[in-house]
Amino acid sequence: MPNIQDPGVETPFRVIIIAPFKSGKTWGAGTFPRPNFIDFDAGTDVFRNPEFITKYGLRDIKYERFSEKSRDPKGVVKQHNAFDDACRYFDSQMKVGVRDTFDTWVVDSGTSMSMFARNKAIVLLGSKALGIASKTHEQAINTGLIYPKQQDYGSERSMNEQFIDMIKDTGKHFVFICHEQVFTDDNGNVIDIGPMLTGGSRQAIPLKFSEVYHLRIKKQGTEYVRYLQTHPDTVRRCGTQLGVPDGTSWEWDAIQAELTKLRQQALLANTPASATTTPKENK
Repeated sequence: MPNIQDPGVETPFRVIIIAPFKSGKTWGAGTFPRPNFIDFDAGTDVFRNPEFITKYGLRDIKYERFSEKSRDPKGVVKQHNAFDDACRYFDSQMKVGVRDTFDTWVVDSGTSMSMFARNKAIVLLGSKALGIASKTHEQAINTGLIYPKQQDYGSERSMNEQFIDMIKDTGKHFVFICHEQVFTDDNGNVIDIGPMLTGGSRQAIPLKFSEVYHLRIKKQGTEYVRYLQTHPDTVRRCGTQLGVPDGTSWEWDAIQAELTKLRQQALLANTPASATTTPKENK
């Protein structure tokens, strides 16, 4: 069985990054080792941004984009495809001879992933094959209004959580990008800021990750700086089993530099004084 003291034993870095739209979540994920983006948001063009290229170069970044291909004039999905296409892409990338061409899975984003899973749920649950378990899709086609029912949300959750587990089991680094959702009380006071996921998935999916961060922005001089909040406050739930400090830059190298520094400090603090003292010469 493994032991924390074993040399060379490393676990994949798995992190949820939570922030509002256009905060730099995708940007930072692109700095991870040889990432492969399951791109539900069509956001990977950011890696062709001259500012990104100036700072990081043209990086080895794989990606595939996913969207629904069949909608009626009202915008309602007639047949689902995006979620299944993403699953097929995952399978193709995990084949022998392909899986070694990248080191990090990135799902961008959980918001759109959930939407595509919900589309699949309402289409399948409204099919004769499943006994018309939900009339959501039929009503949406007739009215243009998608009004999911409890069974639709339950099926969506199941698909999302299975998809996350499937990626976790690959043994690769994993970045799960989520938009933030703000909850208020009856007086408009903010009481919780968490990932924009459906129902119990707001709790169940973060539990699958050792690292859950909020990406924050602050003004520093004339510039705006992105930084990580890794420890919770009264409204933001986050955490770090690895000990990444608040204020760390949302970049792979910055995170690893902080972890290396913290490990060295901890090891030094745990070293007996006699082991670090140079012995006197015998006279």
